[in-house]
Amino acid sequence: MRWFAFNGDADGICSMVQWGLVHGLEGNTVTGVKRDIELLSKIVPESGDEIICMDISLARNHSRARELCERGFKITWFDHHLAGEPIDGLEAHIDTSSNVCTAKIVENFLRVKSDWAQVALHGDGLSVHSTKPEFTELGELLNYNGYGADLDDLHFHPDVLMRLCLESKTPEKFLQTPAFETLKKGFADDMRNVESIKEVDGIYLLPNEAWARRVVGVMAHRINSIGPGPHVIAIDKGHTLQVSLRGDEGIGEICSMFGGGGRATAGGIDALPKEEITALMNEVNSRRSA
Repeated sequence: MRWFAFNGDADGICSMVQWGLVHGLEGNTVTGVKRDIELLSKIVPESGDEIICMDISLARNHSRARELCERGFKITWFDHHLAGEPIDGLEAHIDTSSNVCTAKIVENFLRVKSDWAQVALHGDGLSVHSTKPEFTELGELLNYNGYGADLDDLHFHPDVLMRLCLESKTPEKFLQTPAFETLKKGFADDMRNVESIKEVDGIYLLPNEAWARRVVGVMAHRINSIGPGPHVIAIDKGHTLQVSLRGDEGIGEICSMFGGGGRATAGGIDALPKEEITALMNEVNSRRSA
């Protein structure tokens, strides 16, 4: 049996759709909200099973991946986040370049050009590297759906949304579906609340409400488009902050210093103690002035 573990954002979904259009998706799928990264812990394979992972950090799943490889399971990994040390027996297709998303890596592996890879670039805030600007809105909306504290915050379970995209076969056909209209309306309603959020002391601070948890990713990408950053967007969770960072380079490195992770241009910290915000902002500000 084949297991698929994929991130619930635009890049993870578009990567899976590409694979499904070429090879099908027979087997089990494991996914969740965008910040649900440690998906390998949810896979319980049996002898002879193989595992394919898309758009989730190998570094965040490293010990489980090493354990499964040592037990003889075949694992193939497609991703663009920081990976950690190489693991013997794991087939890694990982490129952390700032102009690459996982769906582009999958496209190159499959050797089949796909507009879904263009959608994923927009979803990951990499529109400048896309040749199809007409898919900007779709990329944003697929990404928007992945953000939330849990699955109850989302308009669609990521696995359901992925299969709706797969059934549509092309982005153009998905744009004609009721699912697209649902995402479009939900996004417009949520973004109306963003107008009141201003930068204070270098941070865009959002309340811990469902609308904010849904829009934080797209908001972060849009803010990043106005300057090199690093830009800090955070959700106030009481004693901690859920932080999203965006910038031109070194963002995953900054996040990893505070217990988070990411890639060159985007990253996050799930639960930053408020007493550490000064240290984070010192690091961010030092790079802003560099």
